[in-house]
Amino acid sequence: MATQARNFFQRFPPAECLALFIATLELVPFGIAGLSNPSTFADGYGLPIQTSSGTSSGSTKRSADGLFTESATESSSTSSRSFEEDQKTKKALVAAIAARNIQNGVLLFTFGLILRDRRSLGVAVAAGLVATLADTVIVNAYGAKDKVAGHYVGIFNSLAIGGSLLYWGRNDPLW
Repeated sequence: MATQARNFFQRFPPAECLALFIATLELVPFGIAGLSNPSTFADGYGLPIQTSSGTSSGSTKRSADGLFTESATESSSTSSRSFEEDQKTKKALVAAIAARNIQNGVLLFTFGLILRDRRSLGVAVAAGLVATLADTVIVNAYGAKDKVAGHYVGIFNSLAIGGSLLYWGRNDPLW
């Protein structure tokens, strides 16, 4: 029984399988889906992207006496244009994050499936800690606080899977 498990894990080591699972996640839901639907993907960062303009026709400005008054000088088209530019900027930033995730997924697949280099795969997974940690800090500082938990999972995955790929060799008794 022990030899069957050992043979199975020699062919499919758990850390490498988990690294390839992370590569699939980076490529499909965090990459391609992020590019195809940035509004939904941005929710994971606590960054609301709205599809229609929610601005009012007038704007409020502070008058000389310090009171807020309704201003008719700023047209609704200028306000609407500013809102749309803001939404386009948010979509561009989220698309850049999704493109980074696609690049990470392709890199992990290259090391895991094509080169079959366990140590390089470990370095690539562990290096993902930099982006995941940065995302966590950014979401914690600027995004919705309830979205940080998912990023903590990413930090744990980078440390645990990357570390195990770097620590254990193919012929170690763990397999």
